[in-house]
Amino acid sequence: MPAYFHDLRPSLYTTALLRAIQEHCPGRRLRSVLDVGVGSGVLLAALGQLGAQELWGVDINPEALSAAEHLLSEHSSHTPRHLLRGDMWAPIAPEQHFDVIVANLPHFPAHVDAIDRPKTWTGGDGRKMIDRFIEALPLKLTQDGTAFITHNDLVGLKHTTEYADSYGLDCETVTQWTVFEPPERLGAVSAQTIATSSDSLQYFGGYAFVEARILAIQRKSDRNMTKAT
Repeated sequence: MPAYFHDLRPSLYTTALLRAIQEHCPGRRLRSVLDVGVGSGVLLAALGQLGAQELWGVDINPEALSAAEHLLSEHSSHTPRHLLRGDMWAPIAPEQHFDVIVANLPHFPAHVDAIDRPKTWTGGDGRKMIDRFIEALPLKLTQDGTAFITHNDLVGLKHTTEYADSYGLDCETVTQWTVFEPPERLGAVSAQTIATSSDSLQYFGGYAFVEARILAIQRKSDRNMTKAT
């Protein structure tokens, strides 16, 4: 039976990230790729199909690593893979660099528990997660490498782009869509965050919508993004 882990099934954000890498990674050098928060392993499997020569995945959830191992054994069995348990960059050796890094971080700016999801996916201080991710990119990307990350604009798109800029990085939106945020999620977000994110929110009665996107992040000197046609 094909590998399928119900608690780790891909979200809408993972689906959008999957499409982004399938559109923007063909033709790129893919010697070594990394998924930070590997989850089910779907994104690594897709990168393997695109020709990645070495697959790396990190997750703090041992079930995720087991799920990824099952999936990759089906879809990328001949591609060397390294699935490591740990917090974001901690398991990655300082000298290791990657041509493509993907991440769907649990960055919703509030703690919202999901009954059928791992507790590590509850969100919380989403700004801290994204900032920690960005801080390491200059040391983890190859010279012409690219990181693709999911981004809910409630955490502040302006902050993300300015923070990346402070580390010598450019952010580019390669996919954008609108998501509905139900009251149980939006109600957990602080009033301060709502106030600072007002430009990102739309209200129709009691229904709230916010922009979400996939960001491609590169060094400032690497302005050779392959555009989708």
